[in-house]
Amino acid sequence: MTTSRTPRPREYRNIGIGDITLKYRMPLAAILSILHRVSGALLFLFLPFLLFLFDQSLTSELSFEVFKQFLSNIVVKLIVLALSWAFFHHFCAGIRHLLMDVNHDAVSK
Repeated sequence: MTTSRTPRPREYRNIGIGDITLKYRMPLAAILSILHRVSGALLFLFLPFLLFLFDQSLTSELSFEVFKQFLSNIVVKLIVLALSWAFFHHFCAGIRHLLMDVNHDAVSK
């Protein structure tokens, strides 16, 4: 009597974020895409804060002086630097994504 073997189903396993970041080497395009999303989220979250600061700086001369003192803080300078990076990265990566939508040869290897 022959015993027929049924093929074993493919085993799936859960992987964590540590497995992805430490064991797998993501391509540069994937890293840029993730950073594009992160920079967009940063810009979206900090937009009300930036609009409030802009409004306060335009209200009067006194509020502008307070705004200048506020910007002299090193933590605020770092936040402004991070938001500037987010804006420029998001802008450049967005142009790249638009070029990929129009013509993939423009961004091929």
